[in-house]
Amino acid sequence: MTFLFLPRLRQIYDDSAVYSLHDYNAALRTESYQNIETTLPDQNSVILKTLHYLSSVIENIKKPLGTRENPARVCKDLLDCHHKLKDDWYWIDPNVGCTSDAFKVFCNFTAGGQTCLHPLASNKMVFGVGKVQMKFLHLLSTEATHSITVHCLIDPPYGTTDSFSSTSPEPYENAKLRFHGWNKQVFEEDTLLEPHVLQDECKIHDGSWHQSHFFFHTQDSRQLPIVEIQEIPASQAHSQRHTEVGPVCFL
Repeated sequence: MTFLFLPRLRQIYDDSAVYSLHDYNAALRTESYQNIETTLPDQNSVILKTLHYLSSVIENIKKPLGTRENPARVCKDLLDCHHKLKDDWYWIDPNVGCTSDAFKVFCNFTAGGQTCLHPLASNKMVFGVGKVQMKFLHLLSTEATHSITVHCLIDPPYGTTDSFSSTSPEPYENAKLRFHGWNKQVFEEDTLLEPHVLQDECKIHDGSWHQSHFFFHTQDSRQLPIVEIQEIPASQAHSQRHTEVGPVCFL
């Protein structure tokens, strides 16, 4: 009599396959646990570094030093944090972003912590500050001041030597100046935005150099600095003028 064991053999092979699959899965789980154990310290290190960085950023914002590496938003922040500082040049970053766009200003702590921007050249109304930083500086300020001096040399009209002589013809008409602010508003004589005239010698037409000093003070800081001066009517052939631009200060 012949006996067949094929089904039993198939069952043995199936059990072996099951055992092999079980061992394979177990090996995968062990390897996964080992990978997790290896990855956790790295993740913890990254998290700790991030927390340390954020903590240092917050601390720098709370206590700025006015350096290039740790700039203040405005000079008033430095005064509030340190109280006793001398008037000097410091670094600020009004938008509190990357310090690569921080810039240097003069801090007038004597005047309550004014942030003063000086022009790149005394005869140019350019301050080397981008529109974004200027916008944030305006937002952080409640008032602003700016001073401009116009130097002028005007010959006597019609070749006379005395511009106030009663025998001279009608005197030369004084030109009016229009000062265009940062936000395009215009400062002009006999308007709501009339500049303060601290000195006005350009009315003297004697062939010598004189000067007129204009001071702008506004509680809408967006109006300053002055970026353009327009003369109406335009300068005549017998007159010379040049402008000296002072600092614009925010508080």
